[in-house]
Amino acid sequence: MRIWMMALGVLLAVATPARAEQSLIVLDASGSMWGRIDGKPKLEIAREALRTVLGGMAPENEIGLLAYGHRERGNCSDIELVVAPGRNKAGAINEAAGKLRFLGKTPLTEAVRQAAIALRYTEEKATVILITDGIETCQADPCALGAELAKAGVGFTAHVVGFDLSREDGRKVACLAEKTGGRYIAAANAAQLQDALKTTVSGTVRPAAATAVKRPAATVRTSAKPSIGQSFAADWTGPGAAGDYLDIVPAGSKGFDAELSYVYVEGGKGATLRAPGRPGSYELRYVWMGPDGRHALATTRIEVADAPHALEAPARIAAGTSFDVSWKGPGQPGDYVDLVRRGHTAPDGEIAYAYLDSGNPVRLKAPGEAGPYQLRYILAAPDGRKTLVAIPLEVTPSVATLAFPPDAVAGSNISVHWRGPGAAGDYIDLVRQGHRDASGELAYAYVEQSEDQETVALRAPGAPGAYRIRYVLAAAGGHTILAEVPLTVRAATASLEAPASVRPGEDFAVSWQGPNGEGDYVDLVPAGSRETSGELSYVYTQAASDGRLAAPDKPGRYDIRYILKAGDGLSVLARRSIEVR
Repeated sequence: MRIWMMALGVLLAVATPARAEQSLIVLDASGSMWGRIDGKPKLEIAREALRTVLGGMAPENEIGLLAYGHRERGNCSDIELVVAPGRNKAGAINEAAGKLRFLGKTPLTEAVRQAAIALRYTEEKATVILITDGIETCQADPCALGAELAKAGVGFTAHVVGFDLSREDGRKVACLAEKTGGRYIAAANAAQLQDALKTTVSGTVRPAAATAVKRPAATVRTSAKPSIGQSFAADWTGPGAAGDYLDIVPAGSKGFDAELSYVYVEGGKGATLRAPGRPGSYELRYVWMGPDGRHALATTRIEVADAPHALEAPARIAAGTSFDVSWKGPGQPGDYVDLVRRGHTAPDGEIAYAYLDSGNPVRLKAPGEAGPYQLRYILAAPDGRKTLVAIPLEVTPSVATLAFPPDAVAGSNISVHWRGPGAAGDYIDLVRQGHRDASGELAYAYVEQSEDQETVALRAPGAPGAYRIRYVLAAAGGHTILAEVPLTVRAATASLEAPASVRPGEDFAVSWQGPNGEGDYVDLVPAGSRETSGELSYVYTQAASDGRLAAPDKPGRYDIRYILKAGDGLSVLARRSIEVR
């Protein structure tokens, strides 16, 4: 944290030249600031840092505060100029920071843009100091914004303090500073902050640009001639400092936001990278993270070759059925074969997929809707997913039929004869008339559990009425209803015979007439009970038409009931009163 405090002190010092140049602190007030460093919330560390650093600034310096993520969760427009830049604003900034609620997302790119506009960056020199503990989460590009502000601004500078950011995440926001001539400084913990405070407040630290930095020597080389997506070894010499890395960029690239692949170099003299996903000429570089920014200390040319690739699969397949796809290609970790609609070009949006490390061939399941599709080999390259080859696939309709009696008694078993694809996950269900969703069934049975591969048993619901029995295809991309046939459920009846009264604790006989389905039972409950649980005694009905119940020890009125277990739950078919005395 001393580094973080030093960073903030340095950046605020950079932001306050002798003449009245205005500056804005852009403070991350997103929900992630509740994370802790050494047991203390990052939001409290940030508030304390602002109080200390601002307290040491000259009152004539013109500075303000803009915050984001402090009012609403999940809102990328939650950005506010909390304190307009001006003189003697330290107290107002500290008070405002103390009231911020740390809640939302991290729209840091738009926040910096709004800060630049508030500072009239196209007319006057302006400096923004971004303090963030996260990367952009609102689908914006901070690197592109940095280039835009540098081009349009009059001496515009953005400095970025990466607060508890990993090296990888720090790289994603450092470009905002580098493209505007500012500095990216990583901040780590509270101890570093406390040590840096004395130095920054006393003014002994000067901007890094004021001191000429000697660049160390470095080399990088490889004898590999990798193909697309392939891993290869590279050797290097150089400082090997924290943050240094090797990267691969298009030939002739000069900046540091176009790397297609990279690996940090600390911990040894060798490194392994993955080649980009397109064949061609590239440069392999040693990048030094110097005190004044990043520098390419050494460069060598590499050629990335194409790799043989092909797919083989049936030209036509029935909807919802599984099939094999044979493949040839780089076979790198993360590569996969997917199924998409014909003409789909985005690397995502697949309907079905299988990673290639599962074997060759891989197995996919066809979608439920017939039509033109395509199979693709997707290379998971370090610079993004690439489609190496695509072949057409025609999905033809699947059909199914159902046969069963047109009506059934409530709670009874229904034998359903079916014909259809019979694929894993397909099922026969029972729903109310007019129900269109593929879920919400009252009863169901998987076809693969059918012992004779042509019939399944369903339990009718307990409420009489109109229903439908359906064949549901479990296809890639969702469920599809292949067939549905109406069913009428008639009311079930039951009757009970038992003594009018019994003694406390007596074991007494009871008889019944009813559906006697699996799970049906006769129970004894307190008089008037509407619950289908909490019985004091019970006996299942399926094995016989009579049985015995045990009277409770407490005298009073009770009910004997016939309980029907149906496809949609339990219901009371008959009730008879009995007195315990």
